[in-house]
Amino acid sequence: MRTDQYKHFFVCFMVSALGTIPWQIWHEGWMLALPVALGLLAGFCKEFADIGGSGFDWTDILADVAGIVAAMLLCGLAKGVTWITNCL
Repeated sequence: MRTDQYKHFFVCFMVSALGTIPWQIWHEGWMLALPVALGLLAGFCKEFADIGGSGFDWTDILADVAGIVAAMLLCGLAKGVTWITNCL
C-alpha cells in the first residue's frame, strides 16, 4: 500500500468512528448510516482534491471503504462487549 492509501484508511476510520457517537448515545437505527456517509464524504473529498496532483485512484476509494468497515466492526465489537458485560 502507498502512503496515500494509509492516509485514506486512517482518515476514514477516524471520521467514521467519530460518526458512531450519536448512535451510541441515542441508539436510533438510522444513525448507523451517518458514519458511513461521513467516511465516504471525507474520502471522496480527499480524492477529488488529488485530481490535480496524483489523479483519481479507485484503490484510494477501496482504502476509504476498508477504513469505514474497520470502524463499524470495531464499533459493533465494542457494543457487543458492553452488552456481554452488562449481562454478567
